[in-house]
Amino acid sequence: MTDLLNNPTVLIVIFAGVLACLGFVLVIAAAMVLSKGEKGVEKRVQDFVINQETRKFEPAAKSRQILPRDITGSLVNRTIIPFMKKVVDFLGRFTPASSVAKVNHQLAIAGNPMNMHAQEFYGMRVLFLFAGIAIAVLINYNHIPFVTMRLLMGVIVILIAMLIPYAWLRSQVSKAQDEIRRNLPDALDMLSVCASAGLGFDQSLQKITEYWPTALGREFKRVTGEMEMGVSRSQALKNLSSRLDVDDLTSFIAIIVQAEEMGMSFADVLHSQAEQMRILRQYRAKEIANKMPAKMIIPLAIFIFPALIAVILGPIIPTLFDLF
Repeated sequence: MTDLLNNPTVLIVIFAGVLACLGFVLVIAAAMVLSKGEKGVEKRVQDFVINQETRKFEPAAKSRQILPRDITGSLVNRTIIPFMKKVVDFLGRFTPASSVAKVNHQLAIAGNPMNMHAQEFYGMRVLFLFAGIAIAVLINYNHIPFVTMRLLMGVIVILIAMLIPYAWLRSQVSKAQDEIRRNLPDALDMLSVCASAGLGFDQSLQKITEYWPTALGREFKRVTGEMEMGVSRSQALKNLSSRLDVDDLTSFIAIIVQAEEMGMSFADVLHSQAEQMRILRQYRAKEIANKMPAKMIIPLAIFIFPALIAVILGPIIPTLFDLF
């Protein structure tokens, strides 16, 4: 037996037999696949040829149509931005539950920019933190032993990256509240005119929401919607006050609720409140104007004074060099 295995001719014959068996198996498998394919093709041909007459009478809605793919937007909007949203959503899952309500409240005041919620905001914070850490690593890269100044710069970059989302959110909230403060006297004037014309408070709010497409107008529309759903007027107004956190609006709503409880005329209350809000807006504008000189000191000291000193002392420098 060992002599037969050592014989090259016998090995060649065995190897050829194995190859022949494998080839036979492959041929059988290919034949089965082809037969199935032919049956499938035959079935489709019969379905198309034999049933062609019946297809003519089918409604057009049942016929299969290949519709072109509707692709809108740039490549960045279709690829990168959805990917970043998925990353932000994943990171936002680790949002602390104690801060969700507060952040959602601030985002609601800001008008939910980019349809963002608390989880997405915290995901954005984490991304900014990672970006700050990456920049800090690049600043200190190839500087071993570490330089104290570069380490300090890295720490400052990380702190700035952590504070940027909060600063942005606070600026959006402040911007929305300032817009509501500016529009509130005009809204009260319109409410006063409508009430003087004989409309009730609810009808006056509806009239404002129809012709005044501002942030405050949209909030008044939400108030009217809540009242139509069965919420009382005082509760709907209190919900508006808690949603926006604007002092002037809160005081106005408190007076309206008190006037409703005491049975006072809404027209007189609205007229007096509109006049008071206009006066407050004037005082606020004067306050901002009085703060401007103090705020102008920093740009003057940084940009204007050095240029003036250079223009005044520049011609004297050559004379000073000649003296010394």
